[in-house]
Amino acid sequence: MFKNLLKIFFLFLIIFVIFISYLSIFGIKTNNFNEFIKSQVVKQDSRINIDLQDVYIKLNIKEGSVSLNTRDINVFINNENQKLSNVDLLIGFKSLIKRENKIKKIIINSQENKIVQLLKFIKAYKINIPIIYLENIVSEGKIVYDVIINFRDEKNYNSEINGKILDTKLNIFGKEKFEAINLSFKFNGQDLEIDNLKFKYKKENFISDKISINLSDNKINIKGKIQHKINSNLLSYILNYEVSDFLGENVSLFSKSEFEIMLNKKFKIKDYTLKSEITFKDLLVKLKNLKIKNYLKEFENKILFKNGKLNFKIDNNKNVTLKIDSKYILKNNKQPKDFLLNYSKKNATARYELNVDLIENEILIEEIDFHKKADEELILFVEATNNNKKLELNKIKLYNSKNNFNLENIILNKKYKILDFQSIEAKYYNKNKFFNDILINKKNNEILINSNRFDFSSNIERVLKSDNNKYLLDNFKNLNSILIININFAKLDEYHSLKNLNGDALIKKNRVDISKISGKFNSNEKFIYTKDRVGENVVTTIFSDIAKPFVKKFKFIKGFEDGKLDYVSTEINKDLSKSELRIYDFKLQDMPALTKLLSLASLQGIADLATGEGIRFNEFEMFFDNSKNLITINEIYALGPAISIMMEGYIEKNKLVSLRGTLVPATTINKTIAKIPL
Repeated sequence: MFKNLLKIFFLFLIIFVIFISYLSIFGIKTNNFNEFIKSQVVKQDSRINIDLQDVYIKLNIKEGSVSLNTRDINVFINNENQKLSNVDLLIGFKSLIKRENKIKKIIINSQENKIVQLLKFIKAYKINIPIIYLENIVSEGKIVYDVIINFRDEKNYNSEINGKILDTKLNIFGKEKFEAINLSFKFNGQDLEIDNLKFKYKKENFISDKISINLSDNKINIKGKIQHKINSNLLSYILNYEVSDFLGENVSLFSKSEFEIMLNKKFKIKDYTLKSEITFKDLLVKLKNLKIKNYLKEFENKILFKNGKLNFKIDNNKNVTLKIDSKYILKNNKQPKDFLLNYSKKNATARYELNVDLIENEILIEEIDFHKKADEELILFVEATNNNKKLELNKIKLYNSKNNFNLENIILNKKYKILDFQSIEAKYYNKNKFFNDILINKKNNEILINSNRFDFSSNIERVLKSDNNKYLLDNFKNLNSILIININFAKLDEYHSLKNLNGDALIKKNRVDISKISGKFNSNEKFIYTKDRVGENVVTTIFSDIAKPFVKKFKFIKGFEDGKLDYVSTEINKDLSKSELRIYDFKLQDMPALTKLLSLASLQGIADLATGEGIRFNEFEMFFDNSKNLITINEIYALGPAISIMMEGYIEKNKLVSLRGTLVPATTINKTIAKIPL
C-alpha cells in the first residue's frame, strides 16, 4: 500500500514538474490579456500604440511571477515605430492572489533596428537637443537593445537598458568621420557602461575595453581606456602640422590612453584629462638647417629613434607632461644609445630635461678646439625653462672622465640671442692634448674671466685668417658689461706663451669699446693690447716684443724669426678703418709667392713681400685702409741689409691681389750712394 502511494506521489510530482516546465518554457496561449497589455501601455502614454500578436501565459519561478509574453511586436508613436522581438509583463503571485494585477516588471527585447529610426522614434516621444544632435551626425548603423523596467508602485520605477550598436557611421558636421563603430552598452539610471568598443578613424582602428559615462542634471562625466595605432595622417591632424615634413615614411606608433572628460548640460567641455603611452619600433625624424651639424660630424639631418616609449599627459588647463625614453642612431652603422627627454608645461612655463649618450658620435667644437672621437664616452645633460618671452638654459653639462663643461642660467630671447648668463666653466683637453681650465662668471654688468691655463693658438689662427666679420659677441642681445680678464698661463703656440695675461674691457652694444690687456712672455718680453676712443674715433693698438707667434700662423711664410710687432688701427666709421703695421728686426727663410701677399692684413692688415730665403729686414711698414672686403694698400716699405721694397695696391678678399712697386737690391743702393759727390 505504501509503495503504491509513493508511486502515485512521484507520478503527480513528475506531472507537476512537466506542467510547470511547460508553463515556464512554452506557456499557454490566450487572448484575454491583449487589452490589458494595451491598456498598461496607454496608461504610460496615450500616443503609444502597439500591434500585438499572440499572448502567452508563462510562469517565471525565479521572479515569483506570472509572465504575459508576446513576440514580434510593432510599437508606434505617430508615424515612427520600433520592432520588438519579445515582451514580458511580469505580475507577482501575491498581486494575482489579491486580484490587483499590478505589473512587477516589464522586459523588452528589440529586433535589429536602424539607429536613425530609433532616434526618430525617441524624438516623436519627446523632443530634446541631444537626440536632434545625434540624428544629424549618425549616417548609418543598427542597434539591438533590451529594456528592463522594475516597478515599486505605479509611479515609482527604475529601468535598465543594455544592447549593442553595430556597423555605425558618424559624420560630425561633414568634417570628422568615424566608421565601423561596434560596441555593447548598459544603461542604469544615470550610469552608462560601454564595453568592447571598436571603430575606425583616419584609417586607423581604435579599441576600448570599457568606457564609463555618468549622467547627472548638470554634467556628464566620461572616462575610459582606448588603444590604437597612429599613422602620419592622424598625427598631422592631432598636431595641426604636416608631419611628413620632418618624419620618415610609414610612421607607425601604438597608443594606449586613459581619459576623463566632463561636459556641461550644453555638451561643452568643462574639464578633461588625457594620459597616453605611445610606443614605437622605428621612428625616423628629419631635421634641417640645424647648427648641430657643425658639431656632430656624422649628423646627416636625421635621427632614428628605436624601441622607444612616449608618456604624455594633458588637461583642460593645458598642463602638459611628456617623457620620451628611447634609443637613437645618427648613422646606420652605429649602435643605438640612450635618449631621455622630460618635458612639462604649466600655465605659460615649460620645463625640459634632456639626457643623451654621445659615445657613438664624433664631436668637433672648433671655437674651443675640442674634439671627441667616436667610441669615446661623453654625456650631454640639459635642464631648461621656457616661457613666452625667453628660454632659460638652467644647466648644461657635457662631460666624461677627462672633460667637463658646465653652463648655468643662460637666458635667450625668442631669436636665441643671449640676454644674460651666470657662469660658464670648461675643463677639457683640446686637439693638441693641452688641458684648458677656464671659468667665466657674470654678476650684474660685470663679467670675470679666470683661467689657470688656456690655449689661444687656434683662436689666433682663426682671427688672422678669417674673412668672416661675425663676432662672438654677436650671440648676445645688446651686451653692455665690464670684462675683467685674469689668465695665469696663455699658450700662443708650441714654443711661446704669455703669463699673467690681465686686463679689462668695456663692452657696449656687443662691441669692445675700451680695453687694455697686457702680459709677459717667458723672458719677460711684453705684450700689450689696447682699444680706446680718441675724439670720435676708436683706436686699437697691439704691441708685442715677439712677433713670431702671430706671423707664423700664415703657412706661406716660413722661417720667420725674431722681430717685434707694432700695430695701430683707427676706426673711422663702421665700414672703414685706417691701419699702420710695423715689424722690426726680423728675417724670412721662405716666402716665394707674391700673389699670397694678402698676408697679415687679416689682422686688420699685415702685408709683406719677400723672395729667396734667409733675407733679413731691419724694418717693415705698411699703411692701408680696410673697408668691408677691400683692403687698399697705400704704402708698403721694407728695408733690410740685402733688399729694400716699396709697393702699393689693393686686395679683394678671396678674389684678387694687385700690387705694384719697386724692389731694389742693397748693392744698387750702395753704388748709387758711392757716386754722390762729397
